[in-house]
Amino acid sequence: MTEVTLHRVRPEEWEEHRVLRLEMLRDAPDAFWTTHEQALELDEATWRERIASTFHVHARLGDDPVGSVGMWDGSDPDPDGTNLIAMYVAPRARRRHVGERLVRAVLEEAQRRGHRQVLLQVTDTNAPARALYERAGFRLTGGQVPHPRRPGLVELEMVAVLDARQCPGRPHPHCETQDRADRAGVRGLPT
Repeated sequence: MTEVTLHRVRPEEWEEHRVLRLEMLRDAPDAFWTTHEQALELDEATWRERIASTFHVHARLGDDPVGSVGMWDGSDPDPDGTNLIAMYVAPRARRRHVGERLVRAVLEEAQRRGHRQVLLQVTDTNAPARALYERAGFRLTGGQVPHPRRPGLVELEMVAVLDARQCPGRPHPHCETQDRADRAGVRGLPT
């Protein structure tokens, strides 16, 4: 069996990233806000800029990119937190712990950069993704937004608190989420 490796995506690898992004938008359109048609319209410069402005990791089986995840600090960055975005594992690589490794890569990079929390949104109907995130230490915040293209679908907000020890006396939403999790017997990420 071929080993799965993780690879930080560089702007000059935009074509490989584009191919995988188009695959994910075809395979799981409700999991993403961007459509396949919108992604087809992007030019090389836009692909390169998007890769350069975010932390992207690909999972590979040999030379075959089979998964992707991104970390984005947002248009109005919060020094305490960042966002896990564009998570995808191709059907040919599922049940091989690829998703867990991709999520862990984002959590480790966020912690390395000094973030105290990682937020994400997951479609309410995507039970496998939600279970993956919960196994990785994410908890529901109670926040939700309507899916931008599919009436009836809802995006649920989840958070992983990376260092709950920094919460005492700090009125931040991630600390309130961790306080609720503590009362329920749930802790932040295991070390």
